[in-house]
Amino acid sequence: SLYSGSQAWEVKMPRHIKGLLGSCLVIPCSFDYYRYPPTRADRVVWYQYVSKGYPLVYDNWYPNDVISIYKGRTKVTTSKYQKTCTLEITGVNWNDHRQKLYPWVDPENVGRSTYKFYETTVTIEVVEEPKAPKITITGERKAGNSVTVQCSVEHTCSTNPPTLSFNIALKNNRLTHTQLSDGTKTTLTVTFVIERDSQVVECTAHHPGGKRAKSSEILNAE
Repeated sequence: SLYSGSQAWEVKMPRHIKGLLGSCLVIPCSFDYYRYPPTRADRVVWYQYVSKGYPLVYDNWYPNDVISIYKGRTKVTTSKYQKTCTLEITGVNWNDHRQKLYPWVDPENVGRSTYKFYETTVTIEVVEEPKAPKITITGERKAGNSVTVQCSVEHTCSTNPPTLSFNIALKNNRLTHTQLSDGTKTTLTVTFVIERDSQVVECTAHHPGGKRAKSSEILNAE
């Protein structure tokens, strides 16, 4: 019965995720099942994985019971229909480093066939510096021509993504966000008219919390 209960449920989330110091951290999480449906699919709590007990990381029913390092810093996106369990942590700090966490759906209704949620955990790694953005330039590199310039950066703060900016005059700005398995890729696509040879294209990513990262590329034109 326990075995079949485990096979009837599935929780999808990264096993490891990086969080930028001072920024927010969004841990993508979803679940699905074909047997033993929950009584409350929109009731999701998160726990700290430890050898003894169930320290609360998030519980909107009992917010005062959340452990001190996470009190007031956590939020969960839930839905009766979307089967989501995504956790957001604000103000990432060194207390989050190497924390192992896990979600639990419908914790008030636990039975013999309940999925063992503590077997699917995510471990946080706090990093001091963000990833450098990546610049790509497409089009014929001739003076007077228009080329497409893209700047993209991977991050784990989808609710408050970094702001991307260039050092050159641009037009037709388009911003997109792509969901990755362990985060988000934010891309700024622009059109740039080449004025002369050897122009430096620089892109800067400004992250929540004040961290910045930049990349540059020399645009050589005929």
